[in-house]
Amino acid sequence: MESSAERINKPIFVLGSPRSGTSILTWCLGQHPNIIPQEESNWLGSFAIHAASGYQRGSARGAHGQLSAIGVGREEFLALFGQTINELILSHRKQFQMQRAQLGLDVPPFTISRSPNEPKSRWVDGTPEYSFYICGLRKLFPEALFVHLVRDVTAVVRSLLNFFPNGRNRLVANEQAAYEYWLRRVTACVEAEQAYGPKVVYRMRYSDIVEQPESAVTSLLGFLGEPYAPECLEPLAERINSANVPADFNARDLATDPAVVAQARELSDHLQSSPQPREASVTVAEKLEAEFSQRVQYFHDLESN
Repeated sequence: MESSAERINKPIFVLGSPRSGTSILTWCLGQHPNIIPQEESNWLGSFAIHAASGYQRGSARGAHGQLSAIGVGREEFLALFGQTINELILSHRKQFQMQRAQLGLDVPPFTISRSPNEPKSRWVDGTPEYSFYICGLRKLFPEALFVHLVRDVTAVVRSLLNFFPNGRNRLVANEQAAYEYWLRRVTACVEAEQAYGPKVVYRMRYSDIVEQPESAVTSLLGFLGEPYAPECLEPLAERINSANVPADFNARDLATDPAVVAQARELSDHLQSSPQPREASVTVAEKLEAEFSQRVQYFHDLESN
């Protein structure tokens, strides 16, 4: 067992719109000997904002504020929280596997670990909502890598309209809501591509996973700095969280604004046919930083009232 000093703090986040394959890709990566799959967490993004708000309170009085008085900067403060979270996840690998085994879930090809000898020194989280929290996640995990999984918008909309997470209510109300849902999340991921560049955010097309899985997974693992592992392909033979869209399903709704559809269609076509930016944009990075700071200030003001 590695000591905490030997473990790396370089998690992987799979992002994009729900119904784009984020779950299956997360479990594909989780079959790698060095990567632990995680259930969707859904708390880390908001935690980063609240932690930053806490730092603001702890340093608000300058030389008389506890954190500022001892010389703790915000980046150091947040990164130490991320380091602790990383340690908790890696050190609870056995407990996670035991709990899944008790529920009958830890079975190939969706296992936490295939052998106790696997290093599993990093983890992957496929929470789609983290598309809105990439800047904050980078505060917690400065070395994190992000995978933007993008699927053709028409296929996503059809899937969204046929997905009932609780068995009763649809994830989105109608066709226009589905297009807007996709647009918001994918636009956030595209901004992250622009802000942080291809060394931090990797765009991956769902169609590549379907049509050329070995090549697609090999390239992805190369971006992550991991050697190819054929077991990463095994989950692709299964279907998880499938919406089972009927072949004759018609998603068209006359009430849908054609401009929204056109905007989504244009972005989808661009992402499918064009490479991602080769360089990071300081301007876009500053925009995301400003938006993060605004959210921190908002929660700070709420808690101060």
